[in-house]
Order: sequence, then structure tokens, then C-alpha cells
Amino acid sequence: MHDARCLVSMLNPPLALLSDDLLVSIVEHVAKLPSKDEDLYNLSLTDRAFTQSCQKYIFRNLKFNSRRKISKNIVKAKKILHENPSVANQVRMVELLISRRASWVFNDNAFNGVLQLLSKSLMPPHELHFGGHPFSSFMIKDPIIAVRQLGKSFFSQTLTILHLTECANVPLPLFLICPKLREVFLDHVGAAEKSYDNYPDDQCLGREALLLEVLNCRDSHSLVEQIITPPPRFNTPVVLWSNLRVLTLDFRDKEGMACLQFILDAACNTLEELYLTSANMGECRCSVFFDDTKQIY
Repeated sequence: MHDARCLVSMLNPPLALLSDDLLVSIVEHVAKLPSKDEDLYNLSLTDRAFTQSCQKYIFRNLKFNSRRKISKNIVKAKKILHENPSVANQVRMVELLISRRASWVFNDNAFNGVLQLLSKSLMPPHELHFGGHPFSSFMIKDPIIAVRQLGKSFFSQTLTILHLTECANVPLPLFLICPKLREVFLDHVGAAEKSYDNYPDDQCLGREALLLEVLNCRDSHSLVEQIITPPPRFNTPVVLWSNLRVLTLDFRDKEGMACLQFILDAACNTLEELYLTSANMGECRCSVFFDDTKQIY
């Protein structure tokens, strides 16, 4: 698998005899391996018969990581998308993990070019992972601009899953401008200001509340508290909890657990699964399920 040049001569003749289903099955098997990233890339080079199926996995997650030369990754991604526009149809998730020094990325022409090329996809990405690295929290310096930029992108119409990690100064309007958002994951995330008086009206007023189905949060109580009880600047709730099905909280986070009762009361008719976890105890996880009568078992 790792020596693509040797496999070319071995695989070419028999491939004409293999069905499309079998070729896809081979790719699916490789995609489950621990070394899938390298193996899928090598497999795609062995023969064009594998290329399309491999691209489905290779480009499914578009990752930009400042610890891995983020600027070069962005330029490379833009070149690939420009030369092969069909690749954009494979991208389902964008991951942007940056450090304090990489705040320039929001004004970067190459990165904005990547978003523009992705917007032309038949099915633009619906999942976004954003934030910093462990022990290197990223702070949104200008939340108003961040909300405005996200609102102008395709994410405002397609985003259904949002992961925020190691991120400070997160504003509530960031959620409201994405009406299709259904799953939110918060890990060491801090809220922005309390008043929001300086925010434009179109970011705070007249927005429909989110119909969240999944909420997973750890050490993010300041933002969760604002989501539950938004400041007077907002004339509508940020979230309607009556659709929540799955809730995950860190039971060692006392401030976060203080929000549990309110959410349970608000989602009592729809909540199906409750998970109490702790990363400090080797991902210890306590599961609580509900039956049709909402009794815990």
C-alpha cells in the first residue's frame, strides 16, 4: 500500500475485471485503517479507477492547522480546488485550528478564495471546527467582524454542526446567523461581552431561535449561561430547547452542571440521552437514557 509505484503494474490489468462495487469496497476498507490518510492517498495514485472513490474520503475533511504551516495548506487547497472544481463536492467539513499569531487568516485572500470555491459546490460543507489548540486558546479579537464574515459565507445557510474548541470571546450572534444549526460542541469556550450594545441590529434582533438537537459542552459555562439567558439586547431566545435529544456535560464542571436543571426542565419532552463525562478521568462516561415515558433507566 505504501509503495504506490510497485502497485501500479500489479493493479492495472485486473482492474478491468473488477466491478465498481468491489472497487468502492476496497476504498471503504482502507478508509477504516488507522493510517487511512496516507493509505488513501497512495491508493488513489495506483490507478485512476480508485481516484474518485478515494477523493470522497481524502477531501471530506478540509483541515487547516497553524501547527502544520497553515498558510501553505491554504494555498495548496486553493490550487487543488481551482484546478479540480469537482473536488469541492467532496468536502463536508472545514477544520480551522489556529493560534493567536494566525488571526490574519480571516483577512487572507487565499483563505477567502478557498471559501469562495467551496461555495460553488453542489453541496457546500455543513460542518465547521474552529478554535485554538490545547493550552493555546484563540481569542476572537473582533467578534462583530467575525459574525459578519460568517454571515456572508455559505456557512450561514448550510451549517448544521459546529465545534468550538479553546476559543475565547465567542459572541451569541455567531449561532443566530446559522438557522440550520442542529449540533453544537463547546470545549473550553468563553463568552464575549454581556451587553452587546455595540452590535448591529441585524446580528441580534429578528433572528429565529435555534432548534438544537445535540449539545456537548465542557468548561464553557459562561457561554452556556448566555445561551440560556441572553442579554436584553436580544428580543428572542437563542435556543428553543424543546427539540434537544442528546445532552453531554462534564460532571466535574460545577458551573456547567448548574445549568443542567434548566435544560432538563426545558427539554423534558424530547431529551433521549444524557451523558455525564470527565476528560480528567480518562474520558469516564456515565450514560442516562430515557424511555417513552421519560423515565430514567
